[in-house]
Amino acid sequence: MAEMNFSNLALRDPQVSAKGAKSCQLISKPQNEKVFMTLGSKSEPLRTPFGATTYGDEEATRKTLEFSLSPEQHKFWQQFDEWAVHYLAENAARFFKKPLTKEQIREQYKSPVTQKGEYRPMLRCKINTAGGTPVRCWDENDNRVDLPEDLRSYDLVPRVQISHMWVMSKEFGWVINVNDLMVRSQPQISPFAED
Repeated sequence: MAEMNFSNLALRDPQVSAKGAKSCQLISKPQNEKVFMTLGSKSEPLRTPFGATTYGDEEATRKTLEFSLSPEQHKFWQQFDEWAVHYLAENAARFFKKPLTKEQIREQYKSPVTQKGEYRPMLRCKINTAGGTPVRCWDENDNRVDLPEDLRSYDLVPRVQISHMWVMSKEFGWVINVNDLMVRSQPQISPFAED
């Protein structure tokens, strides 16, 4: 897992879209750069149990892609969440027009990681399968390849951008975009092979 200096992270002032959606871009100081990171590696790839999905299975080119996290990766995102809660509490007046305590922030904060029962924690990302900025796919030799139809049977190494924080009236959270994706077919092992 890539190291990240949380003290360099900052949010720009809120912007409101034509549709009224409020968001704040995440940047890395001092150069005010976009925040990119690679999840996993060729030797320790990630997997997705559900593939790229849309709400209600509607046809869309922007989909949700959830990755199973290792304990080490989960720990990183817990640290990211702690940074976010602390930062938002310190700067609440700028983002929410009123002071908020860490407890109040935690009540409204939607982590990008979800966990159900004993299952592995999952990092929720967005992926564009077509359109103006579709995900770029690569094989393990760094050659461009097409996006597979079903990502569930592949080992994956996503390069993501932690793009921005969305803000609604009672909750807020992160948009993490998958910009590049290394895809490698999972080895097929016969269940009948002799031990």
